[in-house]
Amino acid sequence: MVRERQKVPAVSLGSGDSPLASDVGALMLDLCNALQQAERCRLALKDMGYPQVRWQEIVRDVAPELRFIVRPQILDAVITHLQSVGEPVERQELTRDLNAQGAGIPQRIKQSITHGLRSGYLMLYPGNKIGLPTRKN
Repeated sequence: MVRERQKVPAVSLGSGDSPLASDVGALMLDLCNALQQAERCRLALKDMGYPQVRWQEIVRDVAPELRFIVRPQILDAVITHLQSVGEPVERQELTRDLNAQGAGIPQRIKQSITHGLRSGYLMLYPGNKIGLPTRKN
């Protein structure tokens, strides 16, 4: 008995007049802006003194589909640890300490530190030490 190959359906890469790349680009830009705004709101609620449980409830009430944003972020653990130590800490030591505390796997912790450095939440000091930026009055 000879089997026939199933035909693979054709995939449309464009929608009407607009090419796919411009559609995807616009969607990615919207997604990036939405995530940045959600992060700013989360940090603002935290800075206002709302406990984590309360602002998680607020986010769930407003938009349940954004529940991934209410998870504790690794960068929060990094900042909290640096505040408790009070001085810059060597990057490897910081990663080890946070991993031992259960903040995340070393790879994710390193990614969060790099993101914090790029976004300005953290500062690189001599000797490959990570610390909080000094506030200018």
